[in-house]
Amino acid sequence: MPRRSAVTAAAALLCVAAAGCGVAAGSPDTLYMSLNTDPATFDPALAKGGDDYTVARMMFDTLVRKDQGNTLAPGIASHWSVEDAAHYTFTIRNGLTCSDGSPITPSVVAASLNRFVSPKTGSTARTLALGTAKATFTADDTTHTVRAALTKPWADFLTGLSLPQAGIVCPAGLADLPGLTAGTVVGAFSGPYSLTSSQPAVTYDLTLRAGYTAWPAFKTPLAGHPAQHVNFTPIGDYSTIATQLLAGGLDVGTIGDENANRFNGNTAFAASTADNITTYLTFNERPGTVFAGRQDLRVAVGQVLDAQIFSDVISGRRGSTTMSVGSAKVLCANKNSSLLIEPDLVAARRKLSGLKIAVAGTNLLQGGNDYVAEALRNAGATVTLASLDNATWSTVTSGGTSWDINIQGDNNLMGTLTSSLLRVMGPPTEKGGRNKTGEVNDGGYRDLTDAMSQVDRGAQCSRLQAAQESFLRRVDAIPLATLPSTTFAVQGVSVRQFDDYLDPATLRITAQPEGSSS
Repeated sequence: MPRRSAVTAAAALLCVAAAGCGVAAGSPDTLYMSLNTDPATFDPALAKGGDDYTVARMMFDTLVRKDQGNTLAPGIASHWSVEDAAHYTFTIRNGLTCSDGSPITPSVVAASLNRFVSPKTGSTARTLALGTAKATFTADDTTHTVRAALTKPWADFLTGLSLPQAGIVCPAGLADLPGLTAGTVVGAFSGPYSLTSSQPAVTYDLTLRAGYTAWPAFKTPLAGHPAQHVNFTPIGDYSTIATQLLAGGLDVGTIGDENANRFNGNTAFAASTADNITTYLTFNERPGTVFAGRQDLRVAVGQVLDAQIFSDVISGRRGSTTMSVGSAKVLCANKNSSLLIEPDLVAARRKLSGLKIAVAGTNLLQGGNDYVAEALRNAGATVTLASLDNATWSTVTSGGTSWDINIQGDNNLMGTLTSSLLRVMGPPTEKGGRNKTGEVNDGGYRDLTDAMSQVDRGAQCSRLQAAQESFLRRVDAIPLATLPSTTFAVQGVSVRQFDDYLDPATLRITAQPEGSSS
């Protein structure tokens, strides 16, 4: 997790010094919530990190939304039909408007989605939604429908359209892409909130659009009412987030380490924990790198690592080890422990002694990065470690030959196994895919694409198991652990979690704090 300066920490404390903020301090109209860092963009299609996803979800609606139990709820689309895994028709709700008052028509929806799926746009979520297929969205304003046609079947397509990156950008935003990125286009937004002010490293203020009524139709309706303002404060330190929550400076905050224990027994907060981040090693197998064509060396790395130690280090003993690139909660995740590498330090030293290895990881996993580097050094390897901020880490490990091992923190917004498997097989990142290894793994990828051509869940799981067995036996990646994050909301505030996905747009004020008046 990036550490911010004392100046930023002081800025985050200002609302406490000024007698508090939000519902926690008795203000009925504004909610204060933490971000980990500044959003890198306000263009939903180009969102790459968790904070980008959070603000995109607040400001841009999607055709469908995640609901409980791996189901989908209506969003901009009131309903949809599935002809097969490559053809879909969506009926667009009547009466929806953009933030400048212009109507959200099927043509508006199709234009935005055609940009999202275009390879020229460069959205990292394109492969999640389509695999290697191409997609065309065709609008019919008369029947109020949008038809989607894929060149190849992809069973995760509907779930892909629930991603924040698939948010509908209104015509004013598409006409001014630099302004869209900066968040300055007044009419760009299709969602409930507009960005009304921003101070990088200090605060981002979102304001509820007057007359907005396009809330998703979840199976269990949301209780309470949305805040008129939501203020996001970037705080890159879990201890500070915990302190701000306890002091009344934040209404909602997410904590991913032992600071969550500070709330044990505290009835002033409701807590929800998600395992949406999964960690695993990926190897750079591009030509000329240490591990290219060297399964024996990749096995040796697995022999020196203890996933339980890694888990304890990154999560304060709150996480759990995994047997795949997805957590045990994800449908079709591998449960065969015999596919994992057994520890054998003696054998590993014979292979790794004197080997030069460059390790890269996000500083969200700083302690885990240090553990991996020391474990390799203990086996005789010469290790250089780069713990980088999220944006730099993502760029560095998305190609090139400057790194050999990547400690991947995978934020699985879709909650599907396929989205994580694409990190270790299929088209590499430099060719528009998600695969960080650079090695396609034809057999495993064939199993994955076969799974995505199936609509039957059992058939999907059978092929996905084969894909997992492939990468585990080849040792293209080594499973490690989940990184649980716990979101705390003060009494009187709620936010809905769907399986392991927390939806920030479900923030609601459910009760008036004591001693306050609206």
